[in-house]
Amino acid sequence: MSLTPEQVQEYTDKGFIVVGSFFKPEEMARISTWLDELRDKEPAPGEEAKYYEASPISGENILVRIENVIGDYNRDISDLLISDQAREALSQLIGEAPVLFKEKINYKLPGCRADKLHQDQAAGWNTYCDFFITMGIAVDENRLDNGALSFMISGNYDKQLMTEEWQPLTYDDPPYQPEDEYVLIEANPGDVIFFNAYVPHGSPPNTGTRSRRNIFLTFNRQSDGDMRKQYYLDKWQSYAPNQDDDARTEASFRV
Repeated sequence: MSLTPEQVQEYTDKGFIVVGSFFKPEEMARISTWLDELRDKEPAPGEEAKYYEASPISGENILVRIENVIGDYNRDISDLLISDQAREALSQLIGEAPVLFKEKINYKLPGCRADKLHQDQAAGWNTYCDFFITMGIAVDENRLDNGALSFMISGNYDKQLMTEEWQPLTYDDPPYQPEDEYVLIEANPGDVIFFNAYVPHGSPPNTGTRSRRNIFLTFNRQSDGDMRKQYYLDKWQSYAPNQDDDARTEASFRV
């Protein structure tokens, strides 16, 4: 899928764009089924990494994310997610071929905590390079009650870190201030949000009864190299996957 010049300019101005119906309904049905299978699967060594937290709302231990889901062990779905049309759109936005840096599925189940307003780059990414773009795929309806994402829409942010590393921009939940500078993205299944690593964004807790599963694929420019293996080696040293019965009780800034 080729983006229009207007879409590329919108991304440049705001730091993100929403492309509706990027994936077809039948593709989203496959992806949704796959996410259910991953949720219930016991990962093999070196494959998917699961993260559990205790819900601040219900107190239950819940799955919050799965990482390291792209690879030969998931080849068919990996090729569906990172398709030729996805690579073309990403190349238009960053000016060269994209290389996968990291990926995660946020399950955002009922009771899941807020993701505080932040810049992705603040999560230690400067160790690897200073530019990333993320392709966020809506798998479920994203609405206010189940934790839809809010993005700064004004473009009024620094294209550099605005906090110390590992710190959110605010601990408040949406609506963020000033309200006229933010927009709630009520995405539908198959919609894609492309956004850079500096644009402020976050989401409230899921206080509803529906999940809000989104897939986030983060890329760097080819000229910066392939850093994905090193990223996960580093991350698992400091923030290892865990089990349901070993759920973390304190939320920390991780993206």
